[in-house]
Amino acid sequence: MDAILKAASKAAEYLRSSKRSSKIVGRGSFGDVTKAFDKEAEDIIIGMLKDEFGSNILIVSEEVGVNRPLKKPDYVFIIDPVDGSTNYDAGIPWVSVSIGGARWRDGEVRIKDLDAAVVYDVFGGKVYSFSTDGGVKINGSSATRRDPPAKVLLGYFEVPEAYEVVPKYFKLRGGREALRSLGSAALDIVQVGLGNAEAFIDARAKLRNVDIAASIRIASALGAEACACGGKPALEIRVDDLIKVECVGVGYDRKRYEWVRDALSP
Repeated sequence: MDAILKAASKAAEYLRSSKRSSKIVGRGSFGDVTKAFDKEAEDIIIGMLKDEFGSNILIVSEEVGVNRPLKKPDYVFIIDPVDGSTNYDAGIPWVSVSIGGARWRDGEVRIKDLDAAVVYDVFGGKVYSFSTDGGVKINGSSATRRDPPAKVLLGYFEVPEAYEVVPKYFKLRGGREALRSLGSAALDIVQVGLGNAEAFIDARAKLRNVDIAASIRIASALGAEACACGGKPALEIRVDDLIKVECVGVGYDRKRYEWVRDALSP
């Protein structure tokens, strides 16, 4: 846990230290534009992880894609160096660094297998972390949940068809609530776990597992439940490869999870 905390902290420090270059320096594995600050933050994290754990680690990251060692790895790390790149570029302070880590297991490694996870609020300064032996902490202190959760739905939709899930969710919950799109899926999902929102939905077919792995591990440890399209438990999403996640929903508890799951159903 200490190693990924230090790596996330160093990347956040780099992003805060001054306005970093938005020059386009390439494209990620799915064809998205890679900007200089994305790549440099990623390089910081990967460099620190290799310094700590050696080169025999499997890296799954937003910009580099999948970096496999020559032999069976000791660990797998899933990284989103800048979750909220558009916000960062625009000067909107809702940006995070996400890292999840697991000991290698023969067969597929999934979100539920992450031994440690960190979501670092770059500008807010809060560090949300999970470890199998320490539970969920905020800045090193045990996290507590708001109960009942705030009546807020967080989500991303963009195209008209994706917005159809919103009235379906309102109908299932029996009333409307505040709807917010803030710009960092990882931070949003953690807020659902903490009860600062009751649900999160992303129906854009743009997410990858790197965007959500660490935050879903944290939110689930707090008691939230999450699903991908078709009702598949989000904890079953792989982290040992870079994969697209067509949609994802998170509910504060079982009742709200079922509203989210049913709203996302065809």
